[in-house]
Amino acid sequence: MTSDRGAEIICRRQCSYFKPNRTEEERCRGYSLAALLIQERPPTEDLEAVEAFDPLFGKDFLRGHVCRDCPFYEDGCDFVSDDPSEGCLPCGGLVVLSRLLKQGTLDESDIRRLDFLQLGEDSYLALTPRSAVRRLEEDYVYHITNDELYEINDDAAEFLDLCDGTRRVGELAADPEFIEFCVKEDLLEARPVPGKTLSYEGRSPVPSLRYLEWLVTFRCNLKCAHCYLGEAEDSDFPRDLIRSLLDQFSRMQGLRVMVSGGEPTLYKHFDLLNDVMREYAVRAVLLSNGLTLTEEFAASLNFHEVQISLDGMEHGHDAIRGRGAFQAAVRGLQAAGKAGLDLSVATMIHRENLGEWDRMRDLVHELGVKEWSIDYPCSKGRWDQHPGLAVNSEQAAELMRYGFGSSYHGTSPGWTCGRHLAAVLPSGELCKCGLFPEKCYGSVTNGLAEAWTRVRHMPIEETLCAGCAHAGSCGGGCRFRAGGDVEKDEVMCRFYGGDQEV
Repeated sequence: MTSDRGAEIICRRQCSYFKPNRTEEERCRGYSLAALLIQERPPTEDLEAVEAFDPLFGKDFLRGHVCRDCPFYEDGCDFVSDDPSEGCLPCGGLVVLSRLLKQGTLDESDIRRLDFLQLGEDSYLALTPRSAVRRLEEDYVYHITNDELYEINDDAAEFLDLCDGTRRVGELAADPEFIEFCVKEDLLEARPVPGKTLSYEGRSPVPSLRYLEWLVTFRCNLKCAHCYLGEAEDSDFPRDLIRSLLDQFSRMQGLRVMVSGGEPTLYKHFDLLNDVMREYAVRAVLLSNGLTLTEEFAASLNFHEVQISLDGMEHGHDAIRGRGAFQAAVRGLQAAGKAGLDLSVATMIHRENLGEWDRMRDLVHELGVKEWSIDYPCSKGRWDQHPGLAVNSEQAAELMRYGFGSSYHGTSPGWTCGRHLAAVLPSGELCKCGLFPEKCYGSVTNGLAEAWTRVRHMPIEETLCAGCAHAGSCGGGCRFRAGGDVEKDEVMCRFYGGDQEV
């Protein structure tokens, strides 16, 4: 494919900035990558006659992988700005790439590979801002945005440590297949100029603390019938410990921070927390009731995921959360989705939502929810005041089957829940989870790692679940709902089909 043919397809036919008979000293990066594509894959009728350009499709991805290193980007490319002028279109190369991505002829890994090839061996190799090496019980590279761990060997870990943005591709003796895999999976990228990336050295404790529930406040704008916290309190996590907690958790090789409450968006230092969160290579998840999530607020969040409680359709949800709460939760989900955040939903089983599960299933799929976690309330807080809302364990177990998704919050085979999970209260103290606030092991002030060493982890074999064929998957269920360290969680026993000896 000649460069003239590439210019014909990319520039003359697609680019609104193309001017015949004018020679530019530099080509835009969209053209450079699209031209590489055309050399590899001769154009077809589909390439020349795809659907109309959609200016919103994949814009953030294309800005990061195509526009970021474009020679015209620094001069103020109108299209990639946060507030482009009406009708503003990108270069022809970006039009071609975007159309083919939307059509399915290309996928994002193709763009990442082209990006890497175009920059070449003189570029600087670095972990992407969306990935980080994590030294847990084994070595991993963690894709933060996709929430995915890739186990790696010692050689791969040492090589990825060198990929800090200060060494050229040609300097690093590496297996080309490994680099190609990492580029395809969005773990490595090439950069035209050097720039050292931040990393936290060391290893995690054993067991590793991977998931942190951070109850930043006990303030709340609802009085939910099932709330295990009881009456709301004006208690907030200390402002001067925000960075300290995130630093300590990062040094412990932590993966995911779940910012919770109360209602976390009512935390009086939430603006600071939100600003600081983008500086850390951890997956940030906001657990909210959705009432405060306007489109403007959602667009300002430096989180990867928003989980909103949806405890039924309008009747069921409002029955335990108050009138109007359902519509507000749905608006919050829509706002977070429009902002490009991953969506998840948490639902509690109760008598008033028993007839709403098929409609809830349709709604969460319609909203694009990636995970639906379903639980049965523990006998604590306000739930004890509403015995009429309870259903039996058999009903609860059957409804749990509606859930989907694969987030993993702390159980590992052979151990009860909490093997990799802990909670930090607004006081700064660390406990096993939010259901056990009366039993703390230390504080952020005195050291998160030291507090974690004091947590008692219960082996399955020391509980009444010993010998159950489902113990590896179930993890003994919820220790609080079970009623003690060694007891069985009846709801989870029902869910997995009762006791079965190995």
